Amino acid sequence: MSADTAAPFIESLRQHIEARRDDGGKLAVLLVDLGVVARVDGVWGYHAGDAARTRLGAALRSEVLREDDLVGDMARDELACVLPAVATAELCLLAAEKMLRGLTTPLWFGDDEIYARPAIGIALFPDHGNDAQTLLQRAKSACVAARDLPARIVLCADDLRNRDGERLLFENRLRVAVAEDALEMVFQPQYDLGLGQIMGIETQLRWPAGTRDIVLAIDAFAAAEAAGVVAELVSSMLNRALRNRSEFRYSAGIDVRIAINLPARALLETALPEIVERALRTWNVGSTRLIIELVEVASLKTEPVARETFAQLVKLGIKFSIDDPAASMASLFWLAAMPFTEFKIDLSGLGDTDADAADDAATECKDAASPDAHHQARSRVAQSLVALAHQQNMTVIAFGVPNDSVAAMLKQAGCDAMQGDYKGPPLPPAEFVKRYGDDA
Repeated sequence: MSADTAAPFIESLRQHIEARRDDGGKLAVLLVDLGVVARVDGVWGYHAGDAARTRLGAALRSEVLREDDLVGDMARDELACVLPAVATAELCLLAAEKMLRGLTTPLWFGDDEIYARPAIGIALFPDHGNDAQTLLQRAKSACVAARDLPARIVLCADDLRNRDGERLLFENRLRVAVAEDALEMVFQPQYDLGLGQIMGIETQLRWPAGTRDIVLAIDAFAAAEAAGVVAELVSSMLNRALRNRSEFRYSAGIDVRIAINLPARALLETALPEIVERALRTWNVGSTRLIIELVEVASLKTEPVARETFAQLVKLGIKFSIDDPAASMASLFWLAAMPFTEFKIDLSGLGDTDADAADDAATECKDAASPDAHHQARSRVAQSLVALAHQQNMTVIAFGVPNDSVAAMLKQAGCDAMQGDYKGPPLPPAEFVKRYGDDA
């Protein structure tokens, strides 16, 4: 939306705000993300996108909005609607639901039937802002949040604005840290459940200056992509990890494998095999001692370049682990044909299962499930996952293990290894050697 086009709409919104300010009433701004125009542009061209936007706008005006409601084009895929006189937030939500229904009209392109997937954010005057720009901004913030929710409608709230602001600051701070290679690396032990000793080390990134906050690999890579330093980030992670592994070996006798987390889209970096090979050679580490734990594994199915990079790394002797609790069953079935050597089970949301089982039995269903029943059910699930992985010739490691009771259950289920903060939190290199130098 150009400034010239926006000016009349914003001026009309200001006039409505002043009218409500005078009479003490409310008005609502609804920002509608149509969720289809840009995709139509990409498939059929901008003329088709124009037609789609025109049809959806007409449907909104004729079937949903009243004559005195205000509509403006905010962006290629966005409309702003102003309901100049609403009594409650509940009425706004009802209006938004009616909009969603009205925007589900089919769009025909030849023989192809296309539907919009709109999302709507709502901001109220005076509850969420006292001027046009603030209301539009807060409706936009709510609309962004609505894209990720099944209901596709979000009413602005203070905590939502705070989360958006915090996320924006986090992303920019992380981008600077990645670009400046300022993140630190910490190390967490992985234990062989049969032998009870350290069999590996997982590396993790964290903020500098001694903070204990871990930075997820997926967030670090998003920041690296934004800063254009993906290859530099991968090289830094590999060289730090392998350098410290060599130091652990020579100074403390800890001679075990080391794992790093990468999102599967990092395999789109065609220089990755060369970066890995060079780092292994620099630190005199055998390729079989490096494990790459992949998250977002579904991209391997859709990206031929990632699969080719994966194959090259396998030829080098690198081992791969599936570390993706969000992976769909379809992805896992497809990935079963690829040479992964390890499958990770995420127990980080399990909590203290002994207490949980007792609470569940006492408060949720007093006459039914006992703590023993809960334990047995979890054990059966673990056994099934372990059996599935073992059938594919993969070892199984559970992470986020909360206590010895769960560790014992995993061992009984046939799980091969585990890691958990209760057993050993992620530590910087010097602290890791001091704590675990005699345990490996």
